[in-house]
Amino acid sequence: MTEKNVLTLIKKGLIFNLLPGNIPPDRFMTKEEMIAIFDFFGAFWEYKGNPCPEKPHALLKSGLHSNGFVVCKDVLQHPRMCTLFANEIVKRILKDMSPRKIDVITSSAYSAIALGWEVARIIGNFHNPKVEYIPVEKDVDGNPTIIRGGIDSSKNVLVINELMTTGTGSTWETKQAVLNCNGVNSPPTVIDPAFVLVHRSKDYELPDNSSVRPMFHFDIRSFEPEECPYCKVGSEAIKPKIGNNWNLLHERV
Repeated sequence: MTEKNVLTLIKKGLIFNLLPGNIPPDRFMTKEEMIAIFDFFGAFWEYKGNPCPEKPHALLKSGLHSNGFVVCKDVLQHPRMCTLFANEIVKRILKDMSPRKIDVITSSAYSAIALGWEVARIIGNFHNPKVEYIPVEKDVDGNPTIIRGGIDSSKNVLVINELMTTGTGSTWETKQAVLNCNGVNSPPTVIDPAFVLVHRSKDYELPDNSSVRPMFHFDIRSFEPEECPYCKVGSEAIKPKIGNNWNLLHERV
């Protein structure tokens, strides 16, 4: 299918008819296709144009204000969509490296676990039957630090994440979990780069200067309320999924 065909299918509400094979192996899903899919599930919004009083902006659960809203879990909780996006990541992986060099794929709780497992399943079925999937679980503080049983130090580990907002966030924490999973014993090798589905960060490297390969990048920022440039011009901060706010953000009223 062409991009136009895919967008038409989504517009008609036939999104679950969309299969990985509909997007040819010689092209990647476009940002427009990704936005249409996420928007179908109420999982994406981005402020268009300069800040103005007529258009509201997003109030996040954290209390921060933002010019964008992305919730990957609302899309990836649908197995068919998870397979669709995992297939796009696999296509990018195959462009960058041999899948035979990947021994283990890992990703962190919670939404990235489904995505990482699906990437491993596709690679295991079609490219490297020996690949393993090992999740990184969250500790009592909610940080992805726990890998039960460790990982053999001879293994090469690829990190997958569904969303990256900062260089020191869950992508970096997942990598650190791998490097620390064997305690005082030698760690496995972490493959460079890490692969991220949605990248809404200014950082394209992790703190150790290793790289991140994003599928879809957006210049989405978050602000403290007192520093919010949208509030300063009179734009109202609203919670995206409350009442009619989703339509207000999308200017559908």
